[in-house]
Parts: sequence; structure tokens; C-alpha cells
Amino acid sequence: MNLCLPTIQNWLVLVAACATAATGMGQDSTSYSVTVPHYMRIDALQSAASANHPGTTADVTIANQVWFAASASPTGSTVQLTTDHAFHNVHNDSYRRDARLRLTRLMATRQARWQFDTISDQTNYAAADEVATVQYSSRGPGIAYAWLDVTFLTGDLATLRGGDYQLTVIGTISQN
Repeated sequence: MNLCLPTIQNWLVLVAACATAATGMGQDSTSYSVTVPHYMRIDALQSAASANHPGTTADVTIANQVWFAASASPTGSTVQLTTDHAFHNVHNDSYRRDARLRLTRLMATRQARWQFDTISDQTNYAAADEVATVQYSSRGPGIAYAWLDVTFLTGDLATLRGGDYQLTVIGTISQN
């Protein structure tokens, strides 16, 4: 377009361009997105569990603690059940006993192909290892029920102080 020609059309285009620049009129845009991870859930199906020690060298197992996991991830999910620490005496934290976690049974939707990855692990508080972790995973979407045994390892009865010993098992689920 040649703005030097004195035509009405050129004059209107020039006035419109100047007016737009003078008033700051313009337009721009940007896109925003939110990625929502696939649905995943984990639940301990029983509340806190307890047992009485027999006063012998026998270990004490709190058996068949059921955990539920659900995942809609097309790539599957991984579940970890982990102790927060070894068993600690509630009234005197310096008295401890090791704990063993053991997965004993898995009931799950077939198409998800759930499997055990780490069946058993135990703490070793004397070597500063207070975390035990067991793990199971899937290769696709589905649900699973896993049975967990938590064992109090008595050890030397002569150094076992009376009282309540406690630990917490924490369940986490993540997308593969």
C-alpha cells in the first residue's frame, strides 16, 4: 500500500493504524493447562493393631493386616509399605526392637498384573537401619488387596524392657 497517494482509502487506513497505536489497542493470548495424575488410592483397612508379648524369646506377629490399593494409571502403580522406625518403647525411646514386614497374600484384578516386588524386609536398629519396606506393583489399572504381617523381633529377652512398643507402617502409591 502506498500511503503517499491522497486517496480516501489510504487516509482511513492511516488514521485507523494511528488510532490503534495511540490507544494501545491490541490483543495477545496465552494458554494454561493443568495435568491431573491418574486416580490412585491406598488404604489400611484395619485400624491400629496390638498384641501382648508372651514373656519368652518368641517373636510376636500381628498377622493379616489388609491394605487396599486402586489405580487408574494405564502404566500401573507401585505400592510401598514402610516402617517409620523400628519398634520403640513408648516411655523410653532408647529401648528398641527390630521389626519385620512380610507380604503374605495378594488378591487383585487380573488385567492389572499385580505382583510382589519385595516380599520381606526388616529393620536393624543396631546398624542404624530403622526402615523396613515391602513393595508390590501393577502394570496396568486395577485394584489389589495385600495382606501384611508385622513382626516384633524379641531378640535378647534380658534386655527387653517392659512397656508398650510402637511403630507405624506408612503406605504410599505412585504411578509407574
